[in-house]
Amino acid sequence: MTAALKLAGNEDLAAFKRDGYVKIRGLFTETQREAVITGINTLLAVKGARGATVHERINDLAKKDRRQLGRVYDAIRKLHAFWALVGSERLAQTAKTLIGTDTLGVAFRGAGIRLDLPGEDKWRSQWHQEYHSQMSSMRGLVAWFSLVRVTHDMGPVRIAKGSHREGLLPVQCGDPMNKAKDYTQTFTIPNVEGLLEKYPVMEHETEACEVVFIDFMTLHQSGWNKSDGLSRVTAQVRFFDMTEPTGVGNDWVGGWQDGGDFTKAHPDKVLP
Repeated sequence: MTAALKLAGNEDLAAFKRDGYVKIRGLFTETQREAVITGINTLLAVKGARGATVHERINDLAKKDRRQLGRVYDAIRKLHAFWALVGSERLAQTAKTLIGTDTLGVAFRGAGIRLDLPGEDKWRSQWHQEYHSQMSSMRGLVAWFSLVRVTHDMGPVRIAKGSHREGLLPVQCGDPMNKAKDYTQTFTIPNVEGLLEKYPVMEHETEACEVVFIDFMTLHQSGWNKSDGLSRVTAQVRFFDMTEPTGVGNDWVGGWQDGGDFTKAHPDKVLP
């Protein structure tokens, strides 16, 4: 990476407050990113995948044994190289600046790596606010960053610019504790299409190591990967303000991953 490393500046903070998200480059080095990709490639290989690139190995294992690829998917979040990124001081300081806190929390059950294969749309996240499934604090953000270059045909994250101004939206809670093991069906915003008419939907190509910070209240969804054989390899880390009163009152219990039930924490935001 040739770009100078930087933290969030005044323009970044202003954009985050105005738009509900901001893209910042240069928080990680190429060496840090490559360590994660190397770890992913190694785990794919020990499960029998072959290929010169991470894309080739993902495709190869998907064809040979889709279940084994799912097990690799679950395992890669345990790579030390990934947690070195999560614990990066530059990432933490940027999150602190954007959220506006000196007491930063990380939802460790809300940190992971996604492998989104071309044409495999079943696990796409629909329009949602991050808070419903996280709940550790009303002030938080998700850091969505690329571990490979993500082009428009690979389906970058889609963001309703400025929608954080709606505040916490009421939802229908089909499976708030994710008992069916399908997080895409936990919460539904029934009037979301009407809301989207008020806000422009943005999506940005991202180079490897670029980070998109998205406010917990900003509406966003997964894109559609329509590329020719390129998997969208991205990481998501949720940070939050541990001094925010709602989080303090809930003893910092997060969403269903932490055993937190949105229907009990916010009954006034539950729709029939």
